[in-house]
Amino acid sequence: MKPIILYSEAGIATQIVISAEGNHYMVDSGDGTLRDLLNQKIDFKKIRGIFLTHGHYDHLGGLYSLLGHFRVIERKDPINIYFPEGCREALQIIYAFQQSYKDCSFKINVHEVSDQEEIKLKNVKVKVYKMRHYASVGVNRLLHPDPAVGYRFIYQGKSVAISGDTGICSGLKKLVQDADLALIDSTLDKNEENDELLEKLHLSREKAEEIGKLAKKFIPIHQHKR
Repeated sequence: MKPIILYSEAGIATQIVISAEGNHYMVDSGDGTLRDLLNQKIDFKKIRGIFLTHGHYDHLGGLYSLLGHFRVIERKDPINIYFPEGCREALQIIYAFQQSYKDCSFKINVHEVSDQEEIKLKNVKVKVYKMRHYASVGVNRLLHPDPAVGYRFIYQGKSVAISGDTGICSGLKKLVQDADLALIDSTLDKNEENDELLEKLHLSREKAEEIGKLAKKFIPIHQHKR
């Protein structure tokens, strides 16, 4: 099982590919996903599932384009799209695409997932963990909690955990515990972290390293690069 971080920058885009047995599973589909997949020479017809961690624009801004490309290449196999229960943004993008194009050669299967759910895809198992993540605007001004999940991919006894965006919560610790590799939200700078933001919005690099010790190896994602 091989994870490829196509791109991950807070507020811009995140898209990750998990590959196993020649099949590919997308985790999030931010802006530029189509370009990044082409650059990596990923076979679009072997993308078996799209797993969205939550509905914020930097994690699904490229979904419509990806579905449009599937239509252009006349994909035949259905595509399964998974996202947390109650994620309105994902539902609306998929609905808009389906209403715009009645001539698609492939079927879109929608799956709203919840905490502790297990998904079986060929020889890959995916377990869902509830995260805690609030919507925010401006300089980390919190609005309200949004549905958010992390995913743990398990293949031949090895596991890769992907947090998506999250604050520190029990679900995150369970997701990461004993994973062979954990990709963990590391958005906040040290000088902007406080208890509320760490619990409700994002982790800092320092907190991600702390949580990452629960796994055998960890990689920080969703950082500010500017």
